[in-house]
Amino acid sequence: MRCLTRLRVVPVIMFAAALLSGATIEGIVKDASGRPLENARIDHVGKMVVVAATDLAIKPSPEEIRTDADGYFRVTTNTPAFVVRKPGYESERIRVNGDQKLDVVLRPISSTSRCRLSPPPAFKTKAANDVDYSATWYYIQTKTGEQGIISGSGPTYSWGAPSDRDVSTSVEYSEFMYESGVIDAAGPADGKYWRIKSIFGSAAQYYNQTRETAEQLDCVMDRVSINLR
Repeated sequence: MRCLTRLRVVPVIMFAAALLSGATIEGIVKDASGRPLENARIDHVGKMVVVAATDLAIKPSPEEIRTDADGYFRVTTNTPAFVVRKPGYESERIRVNGDQKLDVVLRPISSTSRCRLSPPPAFKTKAANDVDYSATWYYIQTKTGEQGIISGSGPTYSWGAPSDRDVSTSVEYSEFMYESGVIDAAGPADGKYWRIKSIFGSAAQYYNQTRETAEQLDCVMDRVSINLR
């Protein structure tokens, strides 16, 4: 019995060690024509994600993972999913399934609008400021009352990207990154819909909405500008 117990425990310990060590992902990021994309970001790999406006020309920190001149990247991560993104392109969320070698294709943004309703719904606004940020509430009337988008800015209002949880738990994930650096990400998670447009210091967002309400709020969100700090 003792020998059998040991044989059963060892694989469990080895599996736990594998989880702790993480999966190693290697890949090449290219555009639709096959040209390698340099300086594409590899985000949500267990490190803090900070996205600043591109016109600030801030150099990547040593913690950030970017592709080299050949579009190559290598990363070890414990997260269930990560995102490959670059200004001017539609981003790609990658599910982690152990060690992998990938070819990732990023396509230029085809449209920045998520609104599918015509005419778009009317909305109202009201101030939603606090001591450390200024914000505006953009809202519509729905069957369940007022629902809306909070758009604000402040020194620590946003780090500029969706959360790791948003990235990993969304059943479907859609994202593009403006040339300015603003990220527009959306998805359904846990049966509800969310969307966030963000850059360091500023964000507009809604969460926990039905599909019907999310479709209306998308038309409002398309008309909400984000402050570039």
